[in-house]
Amino acid sequence: MVGEIETNCYLLHAEGAKEALIVDPGDEARRIRTKIETERLVPVAILLTHGHFDHTLAVGTLRKMYPGIPVYACLDEKAVLTDPYMNASFMGKFEPVDADIWVKEGDELDLAGLHCKVLHTPGHTIGSICYYFEEDKVLVAGDTLFFTGFGRTDLPTGSAAQLKKSLERLLLTLPEDVIVLPGHGRTTTIGFEKSVEGFA
Repeated sequence: MVGEIETNCYLLHAEGAKEALIVDPGDEARRIRTKIETERLVPVAILLTHGHFDHTLAVGTLRKMYPGIPVYACLDEKAVLTDPYMNASFMGKFEPVDADIWVKEGDELDLAGLHCKVLHTPGHTIGSICYYFEEDKVLVAGDTLFFTGFGRTDLPTGSAAQLKKSLERLLLTLPEDVIVLPGHGRTTTIGFEKSVEGFA
């Protein structure tokens, strides 16, 4: 967890591999770098699930630490990443982010020896996305899905109706044994959240 809002920042890599993905570096870039060096990893990309400040604040510093590292984000999230109001920075700090590679629903990424599909899951923000590592049975959910909960929808570009559809999509179409890595809080599984939400 990093930052005042305790955002989950993940370092993802294939078993035994050194290349890694940095997911949602929300703050504390130096701490993230220390973890990378301790694990002797080589970061090759930064993946963002959405544009709120608590998921992006360390991006600029990490780019300086690792020159040339590409940042991936949803095409629909451009405004959220660059506007302090839409970024929810009225709750904290602000640093605009411009992604290097803009992704959309259905895109498939091969990075650091891992393969994932981009799932567009609007609701928390208009450009919220999940990264689904199907072979590894892992879903990086950002603030779309938490343990027994989900992201708020009262911030700019949020929509309760859209989030409901996104949750139904995840809970009704993904295998129950998929592990969910949320943007905040503890990990969970699709099966458990499906039972909590009454889809069992």
